Amino acid sequence: MTLTDQGELMLAKAITVLDSSTALLNQAEKIKGQPIGGVKIGINTHPDILRITSLFDQVKTLYPQLTLQLIQSSSQRVEKYLKTGEFDGGYILGPPATPGIKTRFLRSVDFLVAGPASWKQKLKNATPQQIAALPWVVNTKGSPLGKRIEEHFGQKDQDLLKTVEADDETMIRLIQAGAGLGLMARKETEAAEKAGRAALWRGKTLALDLFFTYLETRSDDPKIEAMLRVHDAVWHP
Repeated sequence: MTLTDQGELMLAKAITVLDSSTALLNQAEKIKGQPIGGVKIGINTHPDILRITSLFDQVKTLYPQLTLQLIQSSSQRVEKYLKTGEFDGGYILGPPATPGIKTRFLRSVDFLVAGPASWKQKLKNATPQQIAALPWVVNTKGSPLGKRIEEHFGQKDQDLLKTVEADDETMIRLIQAGAGLGLMARKETEAAEKAGRAALWRGKTLALDLFFTYLETRSDDPKIEAMLRVHDAVWHP
């Protein structure tokens, strides 16, 4: 059997159609494994501590069709906005206080006691009791850092002298402005001290675990699965 002239024409068109169909299926498979769209992430501390630059690089390499939107927040607000659906994921310090939130451990972060730059001599040789007696800028009630401050520096016979309660970002600015002592991540504290914006007390270091979090009900969401892979690549290669 041989093809007629009309058959040869049909064969050429059939090959073209089949090749296009195969290309379409291959592209569909690629798209199926590549989540598309935006991902809103709440960040609760300095981007360098969260390795945000490396995070962007990994997303660009592994999931080029994903777009990250980073929103400054606090650990407490991250949990709240995960539940309301305003965030897809976020970073918190300490284990979550809200049911239904899953975590991926990233690292332990050291926090140091920092005060206004003008308090440098006052803090240099201060005892824990003297530190506890000074004015404090305390993280918002119920926050992991706020709890740690109370646990480690609160006195049994008297409460800490709190000048104000504030979220993480505001607290750092208030410390530098002279409102009182507070806890800052080691990297932020040492940078502020070097720049002459804060003074450091070297008597005690506190540590809190840093987690990436998301809703348990979204564990099978392709975007969440992608973000977990990205974080593993950045933090646990």
